[in-house]
Amino acid sequence: MSFSCLEKFGEVVSYDRTPYEKIVERAKGAEVIITNKTLLKAETLSKLPECKYIGLFSTGYDVVDLEYTDKHGITVCNVPSYSTEAVAQMTFAHILNIYNRVEHHSNRVHNGDWANGVDFCFWNTPLFELKGKTLGLYGFGRIAVAVAKIALSFGMKVLAYSRSEKEFEGVEFVGKREL
Repeated sequence: MSFSCLEKFGEVVSYDRTPYEKIVERAKGAEVIITNKTLLKAETLSKLPECKYIGLFSTGYDVVDLEYTDKHGITVCNVPSYSTEAVAQMTFAHILNIYNRVEHHSNRVHNGDWANGVDFCFWNTPLFELKGKTLGLYGFGRIAVAVAKIALSFGMKVLAYSRSEKEFEGVEFVGKREL
C-alpha cells in the first residue's frame, strides 16, 4: 500500500507491522497515526502527546482507548463501510455452507456417490430451504442491514435487536430476550 499521496501534508513514515513494544518508539512525535490492528491503549497514547488524529483501516474502534482520546481531544476516524457487502456475503456463504452441507455434498459427489446412485437426484442428508426460516440479528448497523437484505431475498423472516430505535421494511425489531 502506498502512502505517497499523504506526503504533500508532511513527512510520512510507514511500517508493515508494529509490535506493541515498538509503538511509542515508532510513533514518537507523530501528529497523525494511521493503523489497523495496532493496540493504542491510554498508557501508550499518554507517551505520544503530539498525536492529534488516529485513522483506522477498520470499521471498529476496539483497538483505541476512546475514553483517553475523547479526554485529550484526539480525533479518531474509521472506515465505516469498507467491508459491509463482503462481510454480509461471507455471512451467507457460511449459512449456506452449514445449512446445505455443501462440503459434504461435494465430497460425496466427488467420491462417485451420485454417479453410482440409482436415482436421478442425489442427496444423503435432509434438504432444507432458507425460505420461511428465521434469522436473528443482534445489532442493526450497516453490516446487519446488508445481511437482512440478503435474508429477505431468500424469503426469510428477519428479527433484529438494536439499542436504538430502527425501522426497516421486512425486519421485525424485538427485545434482546425475544431475539
